[in-house]
Amino acid sequence: MRYLWLKRVILMFLLVATIASLSYYQFIYAENSEVSIENLIVNRKQKTDYKNLFNNSNFKTLTIAFTDDSFNGLLTSMQSYFELYGTYQDNTLHKVTLKYSDGLGNAFEVLEVGFRTKSNTTRNLPLTYDWMNRASYHQTSFQLQFNATFDYSENSNEYTVLKQREVFNLDQLNFEYCKSFDGEYDEAMISEAFSYYLYDKAGVTVSNASYGIVYFQIGDTLVGFGFYTIIEPVDQEFLKKNYKSDAIGDYGDLYKATDTSGEATLSTDYDGIIGINQNELNIRYSYALKNNTIDGTRQNHNILIDFINDINDIDYFASHVVELIDVDQFLRALAIGYLLGNTDDYRYNYNNYYLYFNVYTGKAEFIPFDLDNTLGFGKHQDLTGNYGVYYDLFSPTDNNAILVKQIFAIDIYRNQYISYLNEFVENYFTYDLFYTQYSIAKELYQDVLVNENHLGNQVFGLRNVAWYFTVKTRTVLENISNLS
Repeated sequence: MRYLWLKRVILMFLLVATIASLSYYQFIYAENSEVSIENLIVNRKQKTDYKNLFNNSNFKTLTIAFTDDSFNGLLTSMQSYFELYGTYQDNTLHKVTLKYSDGLGNAFEVLEVGFRTKSNTTRNLPLTYDWMNRASYHQTSFQLQFNATFDYSENSNEYTVLKQREVFNLDQLNFEYCKSFDGEYDEAMISEAFSYYLYDKAGVTVSNASYGIVYFQIGDTLVGFGFYTIIEPVDQEFLKKNYKSDAIGDYGDLYKATDTSGEATLSTDYDGIIGINQNELNIRYSYALKNNTIDGTRQNHNILIDFINDINDIDYFASHVVELIDVDQFLRALAIGYLLGNTDDYRYNYNNYYLYFNVYTGKAEFIPFDLDNTLGFGKHQDLTGNYGVYYDLFSPTDNNAILVKQIFAIDIYRNQYISYLNEFVENYFTYDLFYTQYSIAKELYQDVLVNENHLGNQVFGLRNVAWYFTVKTRTVLENISNLS
């Protein structure tokens, strides 16, 4: 009897173990999965990886590995979009593997990452062929999406894992190549990342940015794609890092403002340029809602519309300004943007900013982005052809940027802006600080770029940077002195 009882216990144990093993096997090796779910999970210290990624003293390489089919699919998809709409702004995601390594000894890879090219005006095919069928590779800006779910069904294990996956503590990651304007590269290379750094030092909420070397591995072919600025996206994860949610975990509306379908001046001329982008149909809005949609739809945009109407009423704005916008952040952004000579921002080109409506306070938070036209370089020069060096402290053109106009109509804020200019020139806006970071980047990356013959600019150079810092600082201080 005792042995019979023991036999039953052993059989029950084996039955439970078998069921558990089968369940685990079905979870890890789901039907029709190309890779196991176990291999899709990223078990790393995300905050540490985030810190290492945005450490500008850390040498980094990122290899984007395509199968031949996935790369050809990217080219075909972009070309088909161009034939339909006359632009390569196709946002179809293509499956790649990310291989990361750095100078701190970290190395890992992430499977089934979504890849797409990005940029409104400079997006291009990464590979073309000439009339003799000779291949030419081209740098292009791109985005990696770590939580892409591809064709997995919503009730699958793969979908569940991928939908929640983060890498570097991020859902997505942006890569910008060092562009050329009028046939000249920005040889300083770090200008955009340094500009993000200065906004941050000035107390403005912005993305983190760093840089590294990018390779495209296409089948068995490895191509050095060159030096890239690596930028944290402004998205839901960005909101989580920088703002508090409400009691149930929700965040306020986030709008991306560009000159896509009209100038984003924040004037009341907003009919037809507020909405939710439909990239697959080539429909994009100057004020594009980035979150809080239901299946990509939204009935109204009253929060933004009310804000625009309120700031255009000068009397109402003057008495309610502290309720409408985080004034201090906006003034700091105006001051550091002015020093950087950011000629493609809200103030000078009605472009490239986010408005986040804080879910707790209801205030608008101003978040600048796309800082590749700074420090004496870019496609938007001032009328003297000097990249903003001689911009007035208060320009008549400010009247077109409605929020700037209304803020500067209030004396206390004009004075606070001047105070920030003085503070930033004294503490952050210095050539020595730029040169230190430039020298570190040059030491880390130049030899690799040259020896491996990467695409794009390979040799670091200081172009007109010293001149820019010197003349801009002198001009600012002289103009401030002339006010008294």
